Amino acid sequence: MCGILGIWAKNKKGEAHFSALPKALSKIQHRGPDNQTSKIYSNCALAHARLSIIDLNAESNQPFEDESGNYSLTFNGEIYNYLEIRKNLENSGIKFRTNSDTEVLLQLLKQKGEKGIQELNGFFSFVFHDVKNNSLLAARDRFGIKPLLYYQDEDVVIFSSELNAIGEFNINKSIDKIALNEYFSFTYIPASRTVFSEVKKLMPGQLLKANSNGVELYQYYQNSEKLKFEGTYSDAKNELQVKLNQSVSRRLIADVEVGSFLSGGLDSSVIAMLAKAQKNDLRTFSIGFDHEFFNESNYAEQMAKHIGSKHEKILLGKQEFKNSLNVFLDSLDEPFADSSAFAVFLLSKRTKQHVSVSLSGDGADELFGGYQKHLAELRIREASGIKQNQIKFASKLLSPIKSSRANKLGNFNRKLQKFSKGFSLSKVDRYIQWCQWIPDEDRTKLLKEVHQIKSALYVKNELISMNDYLLADQNFVLPNDMLKKVDAMSMAHALEVRVPFLDHELVEFVNSLHPDFKIKDKITKRILRDTFAKELPKEIIDRSKRGFEIPLEHWLKDEIDLILNSETFSSNFIQQQGLFDFNFIKEIIWDWNKGRIGERIYLVWALIVFQNWFTKNSNHD
Repeated sequence: MCGILGIWAKNKKGEAHFSALPKALSKIQHRGPDNQTSKIYSNCALAHARLSIIDLNAESNQPFEDESGNYSLTFNGEIYNYLEIRKNLENSGIKFRTNSDTEVLLQLLKQKGEKGIQELNGFFSFVFHDVKNNSLLAARDRFGIKPLLYYQDEDVVIFSSELNAIGEFNINKSIDKIALNEYFSFTYIPASRTVFSEVKKLMPGQLLKANSNGVELYQYYQNSEKLKFEGTYSDAKNELQVKLNQSVSRRLIADVEVGSFLSGGLDSSVIAMLAKAQKNDLRTFSIGFDHEFFNESNYAEQMAKHIGSKHEKILLGKQEFKNSLNVFLDSLDEPFADSSAFAVFLLSKRTKQHVSVSLSGDGADELFGGYQKHLAELRIREASGIKQNQIKFASKLLSPIKSSRANKLGNFNRKLQKFSKGFSLSKVDRYIQWCQWIPDEDRTKLLKEVHQIKSALYVKNELISMNDYLLADQNFVLPNDMLKKVDAMSMAHALEVRVPFLDHELVEFVNSLHPDFKIKDKITKRILRDTFAKELPKEIIDRSKRGFEIPLEHWLKDEIDLILNSETFSSNFIQQQGLFDFNFIKEIIWDWNKGRIGERIYLVWALIVFQNWFTKNSNHD
C-alpha cells in the first residue's frame, strides 16, 4: 500500500514537468512514510511513497526495476496470490532477488504484458514502463479499491494516487462544472470526472496504454452478472463460507500486524470472526459517538467479547470534532462530503497506533442487498395499487413533520417521503434520486451553471432485476463513495485497509446467485445472515441496517457561526468565485439560524468542504 506518481513526456516540453516531481511526491508522502524515491528514465519519470507491508527490506523499494534496467514499476496495493504467480514464473526460468509482490508483478507484466493483469487477485493501481520500447501501461483494480488519476495534454501524461499531487504541476486547474453538479447531488464526484476539468480518474477495471502511437484506454474487466448459479440455496451457503474464508485468509498475509474494523454490524462481524479463527491475537477497533441515536458501539463490544478479540473503542464527541475538523478537511484531495469520512479518518488514526493493516466489511451491502433502499426498491416492485395509495396518503399526512436523520420520527418521515415519491419514477431515475443526498431543487438554486444529472451516465442497464440494481451500486456507489472514503481516510494515516468481500472470485460468485438468495421477505443480506447464523450472536444476525453516519447537525452547532460568517461565505468571496447564488446561501444561513435546517445539513456540509478545498487548491479561474 503506497502512493504512486508518474510522468510520461511526449516531447521536450513535457519533460519540463519533471522539475515539479519532488514537490508533487511530498504531497502523497502520508500514503507511504517508509520511503520516497523518484527516478527519471529518458522521457518517463516514476516516483513512489512506500508503506512497507510485504518484504520490508529496502531492496523492495520502488520505483522497482528488473536487472536489465529496461522495465520499471511504481505500484500501489497488494497482490494476494503473488506466491502462486511467482512459482509459475520460476518454473518458466525467471529468477527473483526479493520476496516482494512488487517484483512478481513486474516480472508478470514483463512476460505477459496487459494479459497478465487477469491473473492478479488483489487490489492495485500501477504504472509499468518499458524503457526499451518507450511504452507505458497503467491500470486500476477491478472494483476501484485503489485510485489512479491522470492528466493528459499534447505534451504529457501525469499519473498519481491523489489529485493534490497532480495539482503541483503546471496544468490547467479550471473547475469542471458538470462535476460540480454531481458533487452537489451525490456529495462526491463519480469517475471518470474529477473537480478539475482536465484531470480524470481511471475507471475500475480500466487500463491506459501510452506509446509512440498515442494514448488509449481499455476496459480489461467489466463487473457484470456473467453466470447463473445452478445449485440449491444450501449449496450456495456452503460455497459462500468457503470463498469468504479463503478471501480472509489471503488478506491476513503481511509482514506487519493486521487488525480488523468492527462496527458491530453483520458485515464487519463476519469478517472479524473469520479473521479471529485464523489469527488468535487479532485486535479489533470500533468507533462510537456522544449522541445516543448514532451510537452503536455497544454492539461492537458485544461482538468483540463473543470472538475474544482485543478490542479498542474510540468515542467521538463535539470537542474532538472541533479539534480535528481543519486537519480532516485539509486531508481531502478533492471535495468529498460523505460526512462519515470524518469518523473513518479518526478511526484510522487510532487504529494505526496499533496495526499497519486493517480488514473491513466494505462491499457486503452492495453485493448482498444490505441497504434500506434495496428493500424499498423490492417493496415498490411488489406493491399493489392499493398499497401504493396507502403509502402516498401516509406520506401526505406526515409531510408537515421535519425530515431529519438525527431522530427516529424525522428519519422515519424522511424515508417515507422518498419512498412515496419513488412510485412515480422510472427504475433508473428512482435509483439516481435515492443515491442523491442533495435534492435537485436545492442544487439548481445553489449553482450558477446548472447541468442535468443524467441517469444514463451512471446506470449501464435498465435495472430489470434486483441483481441489476445491486450491480449498479457495485459499479457506481461502491468505488466512488465507499471505497474512495476508506482509501483517502486510511491512507491519510498510512493505514492499509483490505476488503475481503471484494475478492473478485467471491464477487463473481455472489453476482451469479438468484436475487431471492440475497433479499427476500423483508430480509436483507439473507444468505450472509443464514450462512453465519449459528456462529454469531442473535442480536448481530437480527440487526437491521443502520447507515454509518455522524451526528453532524449536533456537532456543527458550536462551530457553524464561525464557519458561515467566515470570508469564504461572504458576499464578496461568493461573487468573485462565480459558482454559487449568494441569495440561496443567505436562505440556507437563515434556515440554520431558525433551527429548521433539516436535511439541508448535508448541503451545508458539502459547502463547508468545498469552500475549504477551493481556497487551498483551486487557481480560482
